[in-house]
Amino acid sequence: MVAQNVSRADGIKVGSSDTLVVTGGRRLAGEVSTSGFKHSLVTVAAAACAARAPITIGNCPAIAETSELVGLVNELGGSAEYLDGSLTVDAAALTGSQVADRGIHGSVYLVPALLTRTGQARVATAGGCQIGDSPSGRRPVDQYVGVLSRFGAHISHADDHLLARADRLVGCEIDLLDYTSERELRSGPLYSGATKMAVLAAAVAHGVSVLHNPYPKPDVTDLVTALRTFGADIQTTDRGSLVVQGRGPDVLDQPAAHVLIPDLIEVMTWICAGALLASSPIRVHGTNFGRAIQALAPELSVLADLGVRLEADAYGLTVHPADALSATDVLVSSPGVFSDNQAFLALLMTAAHGRSTITESVWSRRFGYRPGLESLGARLSQEGSMLTIEGPCPPDVGGRSVHAPDLRSAAALVLAALQVEGTTVVTGTHHLRRGYADFAGSLRALGAVVEDAAVLA
Repeated sequence: MVAQNVSRADGIKVGSSDTLVVTGGRRLAGEVSTSGFKHSLVTVAAAACAARAPITIGNCPAIAETSELVGLVNELGGSAEYLDGSLTVDAAALTGSQVADRGIHGSVYLVPALLTRTGQARVATAGGCQIGDSPSGRRPVDQYVGVLSRFGAHISHADDHLLARADRLVGCEIDLLDYTSERELRSGPLYSGATKMAVLAAAVAHGVSVLHNPYPKPDVTDLVTALRTFGADIQTTDRGSLVVQGRGPDVLDQPAAHVLIPDLIEVMTWICAGALLASSPIRVHGTNFGRAIQALAPELSVLADLGVRLEADAYGLTVHPADALSATDVLVSSPGVFSDNQAFLALLMTAAHGRSTITESVWSRRFGYRPGLESLGARLSQEGSMLTIEGPCPPDVGGRSVHAPDLRSAAALVLAALQVEGTTVVTGTHHLRRGYADFAGSLRALGAVVEDAAVLA
């Protein structure tokens, strides 16, 4: 167990307990505010490191990724500061080329920026949740090697680092569906990362790049919007391809500000909490919330099928406590329901009448929450990439200790424990600080009893 939460002067918690003690049976009420989208943060920050002018990222979440990115930029010789929800990056003096392992996966997207500034890069690749297909769970890196090679970089992967060299990156043409595992579904674990790396590389390359069939989610479209604001010439064709008129990194020369949309996974977290745990409607709100509603269209369709009642507007949404939910079947795919949201849909399905299924086509190891839910009394079974839930089977077994192996499992298991009368111990909750500014604190503000084991000791 590590020390209890400690807040830096900028408000980011830099330590957290690995264990939360949850006392269930109390109903929630009130409102909750969401932070900016974590998945967009890491790539927009990487783009800011390639820019030749100061960049401000607004609605920036106070999470571990933000803290670690600030440290990385400053270690590399640039200037980064987080204050009151804004991250300011000035990479004019950035001269470093080696990025140490700080436990975040997003640092890999710094490679294009480092290549354009120093001609070389050595970047750790071991961070983030261990949900890859390898026995160790390490996330794949082949997509980064393949994409950067197409832009002329000499690149290899050794000792959990990407090693890259390039005098300059050169524009190219890529069909990003080549990085899907199921081409007809346009889905797979490499697709998102390959697209993000290709967009970043194309923006600082010399010559025209044409990127066909890019990953369509907001963490890519937000990155494209940000790069255009920074000075990149990126056009979208009628068929959805991105055409980037690469004129080298010096084109990113406009001081700019970019505001992140709400974190789409955090929105789903609070929808799940409101539907299952609230005594009266809960209000979820945040900056640019209308864009979040649009981006969550696949999830909102599933929620409607389940019977979750929501009222949405440009400023937020109201979540009604669930009465009777109905079973449904869900396909998780790269262009559809986010893989990150799978655990919350599974928890909702434990309250639904009938047999529900979730088929996962992105990250096959996303079912890390299953043993914990089973321990708490839910009836789940898994065959390959399909999870079956025989509902209703809400968590109802108290006095247990359950372990969360990843970020989304941790959030889902805490919400599950809040449904159970008595006390449940949830371990592995250090993962939460990589995705939520203060998950336990937000729950307490809604009326939950969630305590840090380090405080209780």
